[in-house]
Amino acid sequence: MINDKMAKMAVNTLKKYCKNLCSRCAVYGSCGQRYCYFENVDGYNDVGTFEDLQKSIGKPPKFDIRQKDSAAFRNYINKIFMEEAEKYGLPMNTANSIKWTARGTIVVTFVDDDSKTNYIGWAKCHPNDAFNPEVGIKLAIERAAQAMKAPFVPEENEAYYYAGDENRIYSTINHHTNTDILNIAVGNCFRKRKEAHANKEAIRKRVEKSTKLLEKLRDEGDE
Repeated sequence: MINDKMAKMAVNTLKKYCKNLCSRCAVYGSCGQRYCYFENVDGYNDVGTFEDLQKSIGKPPKFDIRQKDSAAFRNYINKIFMEEAEKYGLPMNTANSIKWTARGTIVVTFVDDDSKTNYIGWAKCHPNDAFNPEVGIKLAIERAAQAMKAPFVPEENEAYYYAGDENRIYSTINHHTNTDILNIAVGNCFRKRKEAHANKEAIRKRVEKSTKLLEKLRDEGDE
């Protein structure tokens, strides 16, 4: 950003230039103005608002959101969106959305088939980087996938499903009992019965490993 010191140097230089070379001014010839402004400036006082002016204007936008009105651009983005969502196994059978801002922020939302669970991912362009919509979409979708795959931790008095013995799936409510605490610790809490069923083998292996660690702690005593 141009500060007052830099602006003062520029204006005073032009003022000096105008005083000596006004009759053959290259600046006047280049800008095509009818009247020369710099021969009448009063020096530094005329540029005291340079910084305030730049702050009021703000930084130039990273992304021209009018591109969203282009059919070609929408097809390009939708292709990337579908490919990345499929790669991460995000739900595509329900409503989803992409939101853009001129400052280079992208937010994607996926809604699970219960129409209640949202998986949201976002990406924001660094101030020093050029905006790349393809990179932004990929990062946002990757983060939405991370949100989807994060372990579910039920709140107190919230219902959840878990994989039990003999490949059975049970439903219960989190009352912070020892069973609830252990289920949360091994990631054996799911919003849906089908999720618990799909992960029952992974949970079985995790419980086996956890049991060995607990036995070791038991044998070490309270030291």
